[in-house]
Amino acid sequence: MTERKYLIYLDILGYEGLAEEIGRKKGIDERDVREKFIKKIQEKVNSLGNKITGQNYGERDDWILVTDSLDNAFYCIAEITDHYTGYKGYERIPLEFAIGTGEYDRWARFEGHKLIHENSTIKFLKSYIINYYHEWYKEKHEHSIKSTFVILTDSAYSDMEPLDRKICEEIEHNRDDKGETIRFFHADASRVEKRGRILKFLEEIHLPGNRRYKWIEDVYVEPREYDEIFKTLKEKRILFITGTPEYGKTFTAVRLMWEFYKQGYGVRWRMGGEEAERIEVRRRLEDIEIELEPKHVIYFEDPFGKIKYEKRGGLEREIGTIIETVRKVEDVYVIITSREEVFKEFEKERLSGTELRDFERRLNIKRPSYDYEKRERMLINWAEESNCRWLENEELKELVLDRIRKGKILPTPLSIREFAVASSNIENEEKLRKLLEEKSKETARAFAEEIKKMTDDKILFLSFSFIWIFKIEFLREMYQELVDELHLKGAWEFDRVLDWFKDDKIDINKVFGGKRILFSHPSYAEALEFILTENGYPSRINKEIFSKVLIKLPEIEEAAWGVAWAVAENFDRLPKNVRKLLFKLSEREEAAGYVVWAVAGNFDRLPKNVRKLLFKLAEKKEAALDVAMAVAENFNEVPEDVRKLLFKLSEREEAAKDVAWAVAWYFNRLPEDVRNQLLLKLSEKKEAAEYLAMVVSENFDKIPEDVRGRVIDALAKNSDRIPVVPWNRPLELSKKG
Repeated sequence: MTERKYLIYLDILGYEGLAEEIGRKKGIDERDVREKFIKKIQEKVNSLGNKITGQNYGERDDWILVTDSLDNAFYCIAEITDHYTGYKGYERIPLEFAIGTGEYDRWARFEGHKLIHENSTIKFLKSYIINYYHEWYKEKHEHSIKSTFVILTDSAYSDMEPLDRKICEEIEHNRDDKGETIRFFHADASRVEKRGRILKFLEEIHLPGNRRYKWIEDVYVEPREYDEIFKTLKEKRILFITGTPEYGKTFTAVRLMWEFYKQGYGVRWRMGGEEAERIEVRRRLEDIEIELEPKHVIYFEDPFGKIKYEKRGGLEREIGTIIETVRKVEDVYVIITSREEVFKEFEKERLSGTELRDFERRLNIKRPSYDYEKRERMLINWAEESNCRWLENEELKELVLDRIRKGKILPTPLSIREFAVASSNIENEEKLRKLLEEKSKETARAFAEEIKKMTDDKILFLSFSFIWIFKIEFLREMYQELVDELHLKGAWEFDRVLDWFKDDKIDINKVFGGKRILFSHPSYAEALEFILTENGYPSRINKEIFSKVLIKLPEIEEAAWGVAWAVAENFDRLPKNVRKLLFKLSEREEAAGYVVWAVAGNFDRLPKNVRKLLFKLAEKKEAALDVAMAVAENFNEVPEDVRKLLFKLSEREEAAKDVAWAVAWYFNRLPEDVRNQLLLKLSEKKEAAEYLAMVVSENFDKIPEDVRGRVIDALAKNSDRIPVVPWNRPLELSKKG
């Protein structure tokens, strides 16, 4: 049994000549310079602690270090190169690093000279890639290299993660004297050092090796508000980052800490993931004077609650004092994150007169903070980090990128990362489609959890948007009536709730003849299915609020469409008395068409007795157009007996024109054989002539010549006049008789 280790060869570059040069310019003994260099590097090596499992210092100016991972190798390089010689103009010693691998058994010895007697160590040293790199560099540049460099053996490169490989250049060096080609890799030294510094940063915030943040330079995509966020923190020195769940608040806070860390600041993260941690975060925030230290950044995560508001009287009373205390301490910065809803609750309860909005910056799905280009870049970054196979397939890559153009697919940074991680080994189109939907649904589930924690008056308000896009005036009246009927104590008035949500979860748009309220993002609407049930049964919110709204609305014509669709789409989640609304609506002439669309659009999820409504309504003259249109739109999703309704309707003189209109509207969606059969059948019906002529005109080249000719002849026989043709394209009708 052997264990893989990583070997680092370290040498001072230009050891003899550099010391001579410094000694000559500074007027000091070159031997003292060399001794100081050796001492400085040895001090850095000694500071590595448990990052290395063994080391050997050579007789001159080289070292061999042994470590357990490539991350540790990068950490060691960053630590060793972070030194100061004290010589102006020569502040850092130029070094040469080579990274290789070795297989060591349990008897392997890593102490001092024992290390170089191990077979794997000998093999690594005999690879001579340091010498080969010097040869290659001099041939290419016609002078020797003078700055720090990092090279890797083929085996070490093979173990690198995808994003680490991006900083490497493959080198093939032809040795004329041997007639062989040597292959190794050169890594960008500055980026290796940065990778190591990030690993050091993660240890500072107590997340050593964390996969989410170790690539913060490579995968993080700035939200559109980032410059404003950074400016606010620099100017005001305390910042509240609020916004939508899963929308990158924590990642942005970590990125801010990293930016300051690179400038030499100390960083502290007071984590609030668990309830006990949040209690401690609130306590520390109240006693913030103890936390504050110049040239430091302190991050307090979710002190006001994770999903719901968690009250602590001291914070509500002292927040103004906390802000002023921070601003009095020189060169210290404080970041606080909170979900939008939780922060609004805290702000409502605060006793301090300080206006918190002056210190708040939002990451919001409504705006949105990440447009399609940013989400695409984010997805590609994470897919590269996860080494996703689909990324190498242009068709699959285009499929994924095309799907996320629709805002409800992978709408948040968290859903994007989780999809990339979960899809790393997937190369099947159908599996990718399914996973895209699944990870997008998880965002809707998170939104549902947020809504569940709200007070009943806010849930009542949002319930209307789950059903339809209602006019504000209508909602104001309905909301107040239901507040009274449901006996909601302490409920806010309508305009106050509207003001609460308008910056985040809802939009107010002027559509359909008036100002109407709708969700700001489709993922909020998708949250409904996770709100309506608990452990497979209708939830309290369902029975006590949402269903009561549905029952009240059907009598109002404007609401009938939304009610029909909401019941059909959530049929199995609703109480039995609410399910009956579909049957009641189908009996009303003005609402029957709405039921048609709702049933056809949700046909596969409805029970048999509800499906029959579609066939029953097809017999009604006033519902014929809706049946024809709904069946045509959902043609590929409904079973054969439903598809046949188009042919049955086309046999009825008064319904033929409705089928003709459906064929015209959905021509490209219908299979060719179906539309050809319908065209021939409809050509026999005089009532369908005008619409049929339009179909032929607009799709002239898509209709087979024999079918087209027969339809045109039939139109000529059955029409009193040649129909008007759109786009002024003539129909060559052969008038007979």
